Amino acid sequence: MTQKRILVAVTSDVYSDMRTCKVADFLSQANDVKVVGRNTSSFSSEQLFEVKRFRLLFNRSFLFYLEFNFRFFFYGLFQRVDILVANDLDTLLACYLLSKIKKATLVYDSHEYFTESVGLQNRPLPKKIWTLLEQWILPKIKHFYTVSQPISDAYFKKYKVRAEIVRNFPVLTSYTPIQDERFEHKKIILYQGVLNPHRGLENTIEAMRYLTSDAIFVIIGYGELETTLYDLIQKHQLQDKVCMLGKMPYTTMMRYTQIAHLGIALEEPVGDSFRFSLPNKVFDYIHSSLPFLSLGTPEVRKIIEQYGNGILINYNNPQELAKEIDSALNNQELLNTIQQKQQESKHLFTWKQECTVLNKVYDEI
Repeated sequence: MTQKRILVAVTSDVYSDMRTCKVADFLSQANDVKVVGRNTSSFSSEQLFEVKRFRLLFNRSFLFYLEFNFRFFFYGLFQRVDILVANDLDTLLACYLLSKIKKATLVYDSHEYFTESVGLQNRPLPKKIWTLLEQWILPKIKHFYTVSQPISDAYFKKYKVRAEIVRNFPVLTSYTPIQDERFEHKKIILYQGVLNPHRGLENTIEAMRYLTSDAIFVIIGYGELETTLYDLIQKHQLQDKVCMLGKMPYTTMMRYTQIAHLGIALEEPVGDSFRFSLPNKVFDYIHSSLPFLSLGTPEVRKIIEQYGNGILINYNNPQELAKEIDSALNNQELLNTIQQKQQESKHLFTWKQECTVLNKVYDEI
């Protein structure tokens, strides 16, 4: 691929969106790349690509999406660009219009099955608007990739457009374990990721009331449930058993992953977006040799059943979840076996292998 000028759009804070950063790093090896997102933190990092972050007036609802697309569109009008990369449906409108005006190639990276996301469940009007936008633009896109096979299949069934599969696997690397005296001599139960509904967070906090193990639940991330979770901790007086560390850079977060004893990946199959997903945290846990609990959404269940690198559970209430957590933490033989399976299988889930698909997509341009 000869060097191109590539403009990437993402509605998240650039530095907290590891998939976007990894794709941009890959493209920057042979191209001039600029990533445009929004500014929600003071995070920064060294990277090969240029970054532009908007400070927006609105942070949620349709006004946020409208403002971002409006600002990105007019920003892009004054940029030299050969390729536009839209990350998810919420950036696609501006990128599509710019691609027509600038005569640039449009590439679509679908991070999830957007119109079937949890946030659009039971919201018929917003879902209808996003679906109409998708129906208008998606059949016209020639260069398209997404995060899992079921999502690709769903798009093909709806639009006869086949998306390549670029899974959001971690870069194979090592991290120095963090030293944090708050967690010394404690068994650490870890959740890392977005604090949104249907991820088992409320149930795990309540399960800490019934746990017999001397453990602490550490939560790293941010999202719409943040205040709800704080209130739940206060309500049950669990300040000594649950610690919320907030948003932090990925590399810092992964240093905490190294000292944990059990990971939580309890995504519920609510809506096809969750049902078809491959949560990033699952592969971060595998790379860190951290045994984890999962309800087993179909794609995760396939991996656990094939490689034995996680623990599939079922529960109906926090008391039952507490028993599952206690059972795992007190079975060192099981934990050792899972860690061994994770070491044996982690080379199958690396970003390097996904880059071969990216090469194919962008070489076609």
